[in-house]
This record gives sequence, C-alpha cells and structure tokens, in this order.
Amino acid sequence: MHLPIPNLRAIVAMDPDGTVGSGGRLPWHLPEDLRLFRSLTVGHTVIVGRRTFDSLGGPLPGRSCWLLSRKELPSPFQNSVRPFANLDDLLAAIGEAPTDRQFWVIGGAEIYRQLAPHCTEIIQTALRRRYPGDVRWQIPKNFVRCEILLEAEEFVTYRWRRNGIAEVAANQL
Repeated sequence: MHLPIPNLRAIVAMDPDGTVGSGGRLPWHLPEDLRLFRSLTVGHTVIVGRRTFDSLGGPLPGRSCWLLSRKELPSPFQNSVRPFANLDDLLAAIGEAPTDRQFWVIGGAEIYRQLAPHCTEIIQTALRRRYPGDVRWQIPKNFVRCEILLEAEEFVTYRWRRNGIAEVAANQL
C-alpha cells in the first residue's frame, strides 16, 4: 500500500476502452478538454515520462516540468526541465517541496501506473466514443468517482478521489 501525497494529482483523457494514446500522440483533439487541462495545470508542476515529453515537443508553457526517464535530457531542455532517473528520487523531491506546490501527473501510461498509487485525485476526461490506440491505462480500483467537472457532447470530465482520503458525496455517480 502506497501512502498518498497530498499535493500529487493525475489528469488523463481516455476512451471507454482505456485508450490514452496512439503512436505517441493523442488520437483525438478536443479544444474544450485542452482548455480545462490548461486551467488546472498552468502555474503548477507537471510530471511526464519520456514519450509524452517528446510528443509535446518540450515543456508546456507556464508550467514547471519534471521528467521521469532513464535517458539523458536533450540539451535544449536542460535548463527548463528537471530530470529524474528513478521513481524514488522523484517521490523524494515531491516530498521535499513546499506543501502548497501542486504536482500533476500528465502521462504516459507507465507514469500513470507508477504514480497513481501516490495520488490523492485523478481528473479523468471520459470520452464517449472509442478511438484506435496502442496505449491503455485504467484508473486504480481504490479511487472513487465523486464529481462531474465538465460535461460536453464528446466527453464528461470526472474528479476521482482516492478512497478514504476525502468524504465522497452521498450520491455517487
């Protein structure tokens, strides 16, 4: 059992089959979801894996970027990205950060698998239709869906809380 880290959250978009990526990219483009992603993560630290970082083309504007990867960081990004070669060092750095600093896990699937056990919340954009993809992930069973943040024609965005962390609304979704 992993202890939750109060200032660590994940944000993910997935289709009904758990698809989160295809060929190193998102298989969809949903501007409304991207605006929500930006509003939640701007001004905070995002944690990414190598493939997600490469697909983004570098650090996202307005956010600190921490990269979990055993590979060397490309020189153009050495001053703008904080690299971590292993999970233990990353978790230690999060633990040493001020408690008001927010961290968002933004992918990919392997990074979600490694860090979700330490998250207190997951923001999930649940797409209504299926997309072709080669990368899948599922929200761990110890999270409870407790709130709708945004509803659109193509998706619904939910807040999931780690079971036992916060009181869950009586009318669970």
